[in-house]
Amino acid sequence: MKTKATLIAALLVAGYVGAAAGDPVRLRVAWAQVPTQITPLVVELASVHPALFPNFNRSYTYELARFQGSPPQIQALAANEIEVAALGPAALALSVTNAHLDPRVVADVAQDGGNEYYQTWWAVRKDGPIKTIEDLKGHIVIVNAKGASTDMFLREMTRRHGVADSDYTEIEANFANMLAMLENGKGDAAPVMAQFNHDFEATGRYRALFTTSEVVGGTDQVLFWVMRADFIAAHRAAIVDFLADHMAGVRWFLDPANRAEALKIAHDFTKQPLEALDYVFTKNDVYRSPDLRPEIPPIQKDIDTAVRMKLLPASIQVAPTYVDLSMVEEAKARLDGN
Repeated sequence: MKTKATLIAALLVAGYVGAAAGDPVRLRVAWAQVPTQITPLVVELASVHPALFPNFNRSYTYELARFQGSPPQIQALAANEIEVAALGPAALALSVTNAHLDPRVVADVAQDGGNEYYQTWWAVRKDGPIKTIEDLKGHIVIVNAKGASTDMFLREMTRRHGVADSDYTEIEANFANMLAMLENGKGDAAPVMAQFNHDFEATGRYRALFTTSEVVGGTDQVLFWVMRADFIAAHRAAIVDFLADHMAGVRWFLDPANRAEALKIAHDFTKQPLEALDYVFTKNDVYRSPDLRPEIPPIQKDIDTAVRMKLLPASIQVAPTYVDLSMVEEAKARLDGN
């Protein structure tokens, strides 16, 4: 079995190999959080099951670039420091209106509530005073960051129920700290991401006040891959190869037959206990399209909502200008044909 060091070495020497055989296209792929974003896990998979990645180090190289979130990825995309960014709806809009890029949504990364998979819920104490949205008045609600999707969805839901932003106090905290804050009385409501759902449910003390799906009316396209239009035009064939290989990797992780090995790869990379990863690649996890196909209407809806709530300066018309799904369609046809 190849080690991570061996894989990295292969990435580094790929340019020298390619010099004699057509120079594989360099693809630096951004990621922020594993296992929601399984990009690094797919790279690990390539080291143990190279047959799934016939084009790797031939027509393209696959390098990882870690970021804290989407905003710095916009800057990196503008500076040609990465080729593939993992953005959310607001970041996509900002990449156009603020960074003046010409991006294209090319593939799915993660969806909230898609295909009956996990949907983010807002936790309140079962025995607490908050029974309805209106009961949030006078209480403390935790979000990961003001201006983030959690903030936007909270305000959208409360305003629908006649609760003004000034009627409750909003504080910021890391998702990992939210349960402890609720337990210690430092907050009264908080969003529950898939990776923390088990911890909340294990207490037996919390229930859902509302879900993201209730706010958006269905699936929310949380993250998606974005590439610059000029780069796509220059390297389309290699990008299709890359997407076909990545699609094969995603499908492998989603296949129940591979679950034990998939969890081991996730454990080895994240160092999290296997019991903490039990939700991964099940219905209790975010939805990942096995065809890498993102849902475009929710992206537009999130952007329009953010503009209406003055969380974004201006909207964009996502489709058709800033979308190119032809490459994942070609990749899917290739895999399904084989």
